[in-house]
Amino acid sequence: MKLILLVFFSLIISNLHAQFKTYSLFLIGDAGDDIVQNDVHKTLQKHLTATENGGVIFLGDNIYPRGLDGSKDAELKLLTQLNTLKNFKGDWYFIPGNHDWAKGRWKGLKNVIRQANYVNKFAEDSLNQPKTKHFYPENGLPGPVTRDLGKMVLIFTDTDWWLHRSFFHEVGKEESVKIMEKLYFVRLDSILTAVEKQGKKALFLSHHPLVDYGAHGYHKDKSWYYALVNYTPLQTLGLLGLNRAFNSEMNQPRYQKLADKMYLTLEKHKNVIAISGHEHNLQVIKRPNTLFLISGSGSKLTPLKREITQKDCSFHVSKPGFMELIFEIDGKVNLKVWSSKDEILYEQKDVQ
Repeated sequence: MKLILLVFFSLIISNLHAQFKTYSLFLIGDAGDDIVQNDVHKTLQKHLTATENGGVIFLGDNIYPRGLDGSKDAELKLLTQLNTLKNFKGDWYFIPGNHDWAKGRWKGLKNVIRQANYVNKFAEDSLNQPKTKHFYPENGLPGPVTRDLGKMVLIFTDTDWWLHRSFFHEVGKEESVKIMEKLYFVRLDSILTAVEKQGKKALFLSHHPLVDYGAHGYHKDKSWYYALVNYTPLQTLGLLGLNRAFNSEMNQPRYQKLADKMYLTLEKHKNVIAISGHEHNLQVIKRPNTLFLISGSGSKLTPLKREITQKDCSFHVSKPGFMELIFEIDGKVNLKVWSSKDEILYEQKDVQ
């Protein structure tokens, strides 16, 4: 009898341990500029293979320069990332970036949908994961789309739905767009409220950062020519799509307005981590209620030219690499920033 009880309680403890064991979530963005695996891809794959319980998020710009446009090079660039998953049994997802949207060109929406179908087909054919979806949000829509992973809730958003010129991406009549935008923020606030009440972490995933101290971030000295294009007769050129190179710069008024509105929505809640790529470097930025992580150096680098203080940014470096969020059994979350050479560039315990 004692032996039976001992075995029974051992099984309970074993199941509880399996349910609450440490979970590692890897974050890599802008990783789609190489037709063969680079050092970042290889180091990430090494970590994924060794991870028993975890996930990975590819944060957009998965294919440079114009998404999955039908070319062989575009397919190979996507495969450099997909092939890192060959021996990985955890959760994995892709979100779209502005280059996946063909960088504002005509076939942006078509290329995004084509990429989503390719990713999901790869999961079925190469990873034996039928009837699962790994690309969010779907169909070029803004989201928010959620996935509950137990200790955290992933909230997927496609920021390019706002930034891609409607002249090139019809999403309905103007009043429908306004309604969709209003519903998005109502739903986002509702999701964050529910996650906060559950005592879980909310992970807000978007390609474009809401706070950024890199080249794409807001720069006062550059604002004058954005104003010329957006607030003078030159805006006619913008309406024709000729300023699409500006659309993903935070000086662009539409981007700044979107970032401000999302920032204020997130800051109303606790336990929020906002994760993005787009900027080709690594940044850790803490605000009162939100931790902002930028992990966009999967295949490209841009320098951090502006002066950045410790108050602005806890950590910043222009090196190839990726990030890892470690969700511990006791509820704490730790952060590691890895280089392409498998070295820890930065580490922070109990980030929130």
